[in-house]
Amino acid sequence: MPAAYLHRLSAGALMQADKLKRLAGYGIGDFGLNIYWHSLSLILVFWYAEVVGLDPKLAGWIYALGLLWDAISDPLVASIAAANRSKYGVYRPFILLGSFGLGASFCLLFWAPPLEGQALFAALLAAAMIFRTSYTIVAVPYSALSARLTFSSVERAELSGVRMFFAFCGMLCVTSFFFPLSRAIEERGSTAGEGFFLTAMIGAVAATLALSACFALTREKPPLGGDDLESGWSLKSFLEAFVRNDALRMLLLVLLLNSAAGASINIPMAFYVQANTATFAQTEVILSAYALATLAGVPVWTLIARSLGKKKCWYLATAVTALAGVWLFALGPALIRGVPVQLIVYGFANASFAIVIWALIPDAVEYGQYNYGRRDEGAVFGSSLFAQKASGALTGLAVGYLLSGIGYDAEREVQSAQTAISLGQYIAIAPVTLLVLASITLYLMPLSRDLHERIVDELSHG
Repeated sequence: MPAAYLHRLSAGALMQADKLKRLAGYGIGDFGLNIYWHSLSLILVFWYAEVVGLDPKLAGWIYALGLLWDAISDPLVASIAAANRSKYGVYRPFILLGSFGLGASFCLLFWAPPLEGQALFAALLAAAMIFRTSYTIVAVPYSALSARLTFSSVERAELSGVRMFFAFCGMLCVTSFFFPLSRAIEERGSTAGEGFFLTAMIGAVAATLALSACFALTREKPPLGGDDLESGWSLKSFLEAFVRNDALRMLLLVLLLNSAAGASINIPMAFYVQANTATFAQTEVILSAYALATLAGVPVWTLIARSLGKKKCWYLATAVTALAGVWLFALGPALIRGVPVQLIVYGFANASFAIVIWALIPDAVEYGQYNYGRRDEGAVFGSSLFAQKASGALTGLAVGYLLSGIGYDAEREVQSAQTAISLGQYIAIAPVTLLVLASITLYLMPLSRDLHERIVDELSHG
């Protein structure tokens, strides 16, 4: 066998091994982050209302204010991180060093202080603010890291798919173990609050190990055009990116709508299950089935995004979600062993939206660089995360008021039939409406796979 052929074969194997390491290393970081994210989106408001005993409106306010602060701090952290220069990379040091404080603050978030009234509300709000700040310090650089790992639009879709696989593995761990572990600890003589706190400690250890592995297994590439094209923090740079990057403007609107759609499913889901406790399976069974469906959707939607493109992948998933929503609204929940089939369909389609979004955001960086000559990673990722979290905050607040408005009472053993119906109607209508609007916006966004490939080629040789 010719030596040249063996050399090419060896080089190809090394490149493939490096790619797999990059994909796995980046993906495992989102496993850790989603232990935190889904504990908040699926459990935190429920914990405030059912375990701590807060009025649902107050629980919604804590969730909303914490997430809104998270959103406000995102652009600042994004620009600080983008301006960092160290031998370990631009973003990777934040992931490693910030992961320890993030784990500690997560435990604090699920601590029920021996307080009442306004003092209790203030303590819980302070804990939420501390956690959200710690989360921003890690999650923003982690998200921006994808723009430095590869410049291929196709590989970014793969990267996003692997990332979402690990993310939904984190979600599955939360849905499968958080409630059972908390109950098991409670049955050994602890209170419900102590059960949640100790479970949060276990989750924090697992997440910290995952984020440390992400730091160890990834390496950053120098950006196209050089680091001198990256602007530092200023309100002017953010406004300029918003004004001059039309793809970013449309993407931000997609993020606002999609984040609201996701929160409209995730936050009320545990309450929906609780309101139908007579006919539904246990909370962790339904949440785990939802997570498994999402996880199963990752390879399917990744292949669709690779073959048909990101936009068509999004449209198809929206159609699937719409069919499930119409089914739920018209006929009510269709149960298999106590699990609503419509929620399973929601979970399966949900994987598509995450894959497409996290593949499009770094593409918008090069789009802006091509149009006006500056690589605004901080502005693009910071504003994207701001839009995502601000929308989630407002939706969380709306859900808190919705629960009170439809008569949800945490002190009641069994909720009224009308409360259960109203929750089901909200979950059927709100997410579908928002996703259809997001699809229309995405259709108007002037960024495609072919255009991005041409942009990368010109920037690489320019």
